[in-house]
Amino acid sequence: MFTKIRELFSDSLAFSLTLMGNKIVAAFILLPLYSRNLGTKIADVDQTNTVVMILTYFCIIGTDTAFAYYFVEAKNEKERHGYFTVAVFFPVLLSLGFLSITYFVSPSVTRFLYKHPEGYTHLLTIAVLTIVANVVIQQILAYARFARQSATFIIGSMSFVIGSNLASIWFLVGMKMGVVGFFYGQMVAQFVVAGVLLWIYRHHFTLTLEKRYLVDLLRYGVPLMPALLAFWGMTAVSGPILYHMVSREEAAIYGIAVRFASMIALITAAFQLAWRPFALSIKEREDARRIYSLLGRVFLVLGTLFILILTFFIEPLIKVVVGKPELFSAYRYVWMFTLGTLLNAMYLIVGIGLYITKRTKTISKTFVQAAVIYFVGILTLVPFIGIWGVAFMTVVAYLYIFLSIYRKGQKVFPIDFRIRSMLSYLAIFIGVMSFISWMQIYHWKGQWMIDLGLTAFMIGMIFMTGLFKVDSVRILRRLAIRFFRSSIAK
Repeated sequence: MFTKIRELFSDSLAFSLTLMGNKIVAAFILLPLYSRNLGTKIADVDQTNTVVMILTYFCIIGTDTAFAYYFVEAKNEKERHGYFTVAVFFPVLLSLGFLSITYFVSPSVTRFLYKHPEGYTHLLTIAVLTIVANVVIQQILAYARFARQSATFIIGSMSFVIGSNLASIWFLVGMKMGVVGFFYGQMVAQFVVAGVLLWIYRHHFTLTLEKRYLVDLLRYGVPLMPALLAFWGMTAVSGPILYHMVSREEAAIYGIAVRFASMIALITAAFQLAWRPFALSIKEREDARRIYSLLGRVFLVLGTLFILILTFFIEPLIKVVVGKPELFSAYRYVWMFTLGTLLNAMYLIVGIGLYITKRTKTISKTFVQAAVIYFVGILTLVPFIGIWGVAFMTVVAYLYIFLSIYRKGQKVFPIDFRIRSMLSYLAIFIGVMSFISWMQIYHWKGQWMIDLGLTAFMIGMIFMTGLFKVDSVRILRRLAIRFFRSSIAK
């Protein structure tokens, strides 16, 4: 068991270092430049990214998730390369189709999408063109991840994210091209990275797209499409709703809050990238259920403690980084969006049985139900409480997903996650975070002392709720020592 856990955390550490580098550059170096040069026009960037994000998932149509499964299940390298070729080039063909449509409709659509569309005539066409390169990068880096080619993944990911942002800064600041320049930079850099990756992996592609591989990927991946679209719909629709129902300024504040909330990706995204191939690779082990349970509870604790500590520093951090007083209030909402991201990652763990048994349709149903709850909630609340309505419904929707998928997963692949302890701990955590928000908004004196007390309280709740026993600390300590010793020996 230890060997497999060490393998998971080794991969997670490598992915986390990559994401950390990307986040440091994106949040602390580039975000100040974006916010200072674009101001509230950053909401127009978010509007465009919303379109790009949704179209990207229509291009990939679940083949990334399906490829994770068939990478493990492939009988030999020939089959693996066949699945890989389809996973890369079928989305490329779809993206070219969307590009041709966008070229003709872009001028008319921009008039409805933006409040001030001057100069945006071909903005959508440029943005959608990045999808062609983006799907190539995503699928090739997925192969590197599954094959545990950490160096390629790290260099490729950082080149993709940092290179795209640096190029955008050049067109935005150096060439004074505004929002359009931002996407010119994305396009140029991503095509360079995609070209390099295609050259590196050229020997891994087959000469044709075989129908049987395409059918396998679509049968596994397409049932997940409603889940993916519902998830990204919940993420993507909030900004436009605030943009049109409240104001561009409110949408800009929301965009800043979400960007800082994405810092939880240092934990969640790194773990998610390593989790799926790891979890599928150990499914036949006798102790697989025990490993899933242990890692699920550890993940919840680490994620919530990260959110707690981040909240203590988020207000001054946003003020220093953003530099625009009209955007400073974003700090109030960060913890709720961060908790939503954490719960979204948790469903992959508590619902692992659905992936193992190929019951992915049930996941899609849950996400669609959650999306309906979310949309109705924000349409009802946003006119009255603005961003608070979006933040509240984010927690509600992802908590529903977490509980629903846990229940469905237990029916086909029972695992003792100590769910009552998890829910007790989560309820206490939400109460503590709400109290901290209250203190921050009303600027309580001596808040740092209360923060320390609340941190100690939450650590105590890990054991008081039964999430872990006190003896577990000694076991985890021994595992950690063995992990670091073996890592150093390597």
